[in-house]
Order: sequence, then structure tokens, then C-alpha cells
Amino acid sequence: MRKSIAAVALIATASMTVVGLAPAAQAADGVSVAKAIVAKYSKTPTSIGNLIPITKPIPKGKYIITITNSTDAALTLNKYTVQGGKVLGWKMEALQAENTLEGQRKALQQAIAKKPDGIAVSGMESDSYGDLYKQAGAKGIAIVCSACMSRPGSGLLDTHIAGPKMLDLWGQMIAAFTVANVKGTPNVQMFGISVYPILRRFDTAYAAYIKKLNPASKTAFNELDFATGVPAQVGNVYKANPGTNAVTSDLGDFFIGVPQGLFTVGAKPGSAPIIGGLTAGKDAIQTLKNKTTNAWTAYSLPIVGYSVIDSFARYFTKTPFSKADLPTQILTQKNIGIAPLTAQGDYLGVKDFEAQFKKVWGM
Repeated sequence: MRKSIAAVALIATASMTVVGLAPAAQAADGVSVAKAIVAKYSKTPTSIGNLIPITKPIPKGKYIITITNSTDAALTLNKYTVQGGKVLGWKMEALQAENTLEGQRKALQQAIAKKPDGIAVSGMESDSYGDLYKQAGAKGIAIVCSACMSRPGSGLLDTHIAGPKMLDLWGQMIAAFTVANVKGTPNVQMFGISVYPILRRFDTAYAAYIKKLNPASKTAFNELDFATGVPAQVGNVYKANPGTNAVTSDLGDFFIGVPQGLFTVGAKPGSAPIIGGLTAGKDAIQTLKNKTTNAWTAYSLPIVGYSVIDSFARYFTKTPFSKADLPTQILTQKNIGIAPLTAQGDYLGVKDFEAQFKKVWGM
């Protein structure tokens, strides 16, 4: 799944307010603010968000194509997007794309040629696909993109799902966990891939907010080199920076094997830094259970899939698009045992999310 990102917003001024944090939890002390944020977002969400009900009849028989690739996350997202569409009585089809720009452009061209009512994509930004979005728009085909930095326009109708606002919040959440749990002043080595703006948005938000909570904190970004092996790279960086007390990844899947790499290359038993970052996939969730990593943001692919269908339903009924945040939390060693997961081990989030969407849809 191709991802993307941008600069930080929604970072507060002197009060150090965080997105979604109640004013009563504010404090002058950054550690106290951080602990309040961690406490707030350690709780399991119970609602899909404040979605305004769709009061007009949702038309049946719509034809929606989802574009996916072979990654586990993409296949899971596709599964629930298809499931949500079938709940509304729509014809759903998935097109498998290669994990390349050319492969995804080819799949999008194929989807447009099939003349569906809508196309669901993820992380496919207008700078790379804008010409095809315009073609789709000219044919009356609606496109909804999750995990996109691009603004709606020219066929691309809605990009609010897991957009910039959520990335800012996730960066702030992990920054707060770091400040609340490191010993001393945060000294962080960050790892990620600059080519994906949506991931860099998390990095930027994290670095900005940890500086807000603790002005003396230090962060350094490291471009991941998959050719040399991520675990060894992280271990070497840690070894070269002995004052490091936290490391982050802008995608949980990037850090498979990193705890072991730290111990074999850079860290002594009992001295490893706090490890965490953006989006806990199956493997990151397991590392929390194994107590080898510390904190990851929760991203419910089932709810994202249904949210995409919700956006199409709003378009077809001329109902305003939702702007509600996705339900999320900080997944940690302490709460992973009670966190709602699917049978396959993915983060579910809200146990009765399907029933809640059906209620929003007037079913």
C-alpha cells in the first residue's frame, strides 16, 4: 500500500494542549501532560466516532472497485471495504495491483475502464495519480482515498480517513508516551522512509510535540536502509549514540526483528531503549505481548474499510462527508491483553463497529 505525509499542525502553544485532550488534563509540567495523554489514550474506544446519520435512503446496486496489493495490511483493508459495501447491497470488486507506482497506475486505469460508480484507493496521492483522478471524475466515477495527504479535487472526493489530522494526533500520542516513560531527558533516534509523506507526517508531529513537552529533548531522523537489514541498522545507530533512550519507527511493520537486533548489536540486556511508533500490525502487536517493544498507535483496518464505504454512501445520498477522527488508542504492554483484536490478530478497535455503522446508515 503506497503511503504519504506533510508538516505538523494542531500543536498547541504554551498550554501544551494535545488534539482531543480535555482542558482539565492540561498542566504546566510536560511530564504531567504526557501522563494525562497516555492515560486518556490507553483506554479502549467504544464508539466509531460522532458520525452524523445518513437520513436519506442509500441506493442499492452501486458498483465499487477497491484497489489493493499483496501486503497483509492492504488485503485486510480490502476485505473489510468489500464487506461493508456488501452490507449496503453493492457490487464489490477488488483489483490486485503490483507494489509499484506503475502497477498501481495500471490497476487504476483498469478500474476506470470498467466504469464503476466508485473506486476506493489508499495512499495514492494526487501528485502521482492526479491525471487519472481527473479522467475518473470526467466519467462520473467517485474516488475515496484513505491514508492520503492530498486535498479533495478533480475526481478525488474525500481524503479525511486517516489523513493529516490523524497523523498529527498519533505523533503526539507516541511523543507523550516517550516523555512519560523515559528516564531523564528524551534522546530519540527516529527511523522511517522519506519517500512516503504520510509517514513523515507522523515523524514531524512526534518531533515537534516531544519538543513542546520537553524543550531539552533531542530527536534525529534516520532513513531506513532495507538492503542492509533494519535490525542491524537500528542496532548500529543505537551503539553509535549511547545516550539514546527511545527509538521510533513510522510504521510498525518496519521494525520486525529490531528488539533482537538491538541486543545483538547495540544494547546490553536490561539497557534497551523504549521502542514504538506508528501503526501496530500483527507483528508489532505480538512484540507487545512478548514485551519486547513498548508502544504503538492503534489503526483499525476494519473500521477504515467501513469508513470508506460510509463516504461513498454520503456521496450517493448527497450527505456531507464525515470529518470524525478514527477511534484509536496507544497499545502498550499493559493494555494489549485486553485490546480488541480480530481472529487474525489485527487491531479491531470497537467491538460492535458493524452495528454502529448500520445504525448510522439507517439499517
